[in-house]
Amino acid sequence: MKLYNWFLLGLRAVVLTCAMAVAHASGTLYEQIGGEAKFRAIAQEFTNAILADDRINFTFADADVKKFTQLIFEQLCNLTGGPCKYTGRDMHEAHAKLAINNAQFNAIAEDLYIAFDRVHVPYRLQNKVMVMLAPMQRDIVKPGFVAPGTTPPPR
Repeated sequence: MKLYNWFLLGLRAVVLTCAMAVAHASGTLYEQIGGEAKFRAIAQEFTNAILADDRINFTFADADVKKFTQLIFEQLCNLTGGPCKYTGRDMHEAHAKLAINNAQFNAIAEDLYIAFDRVHVPYRLQNKVMVMLAPMQRDIVKPGFVAPGTTPPPR
């Protein structure tokens, strides 16, 4: 085989390899992060981080932690293009009776970053998920709202 033919064969292999890498990277964000097992681990680590976080763990005092973890899995899976259906309430309804302020919302975001780091999700993919979650802040944070039986958050 002539050198030229070897060169073309090698070039085709490189092009095919690059095309396969692009096709893999262009899958859903759910697939890029690692699928079901990875998202279940993220949900569990997120729950663990929240429960260890004194800035916000009191808001989960009466929560069904197992159900919460499942709903977080479903929500992240669905949001990132996975095959899951989110079965929980919408964010406005789920947080209507809670006096969540911006500091608490930001604490939850930090805890999600902690969970992503613990299961080795690349930072660029973490940020893609966070961009998808950010609009939920307007449904979760209740400026000036004080739930019955609670004290107003500090300003």
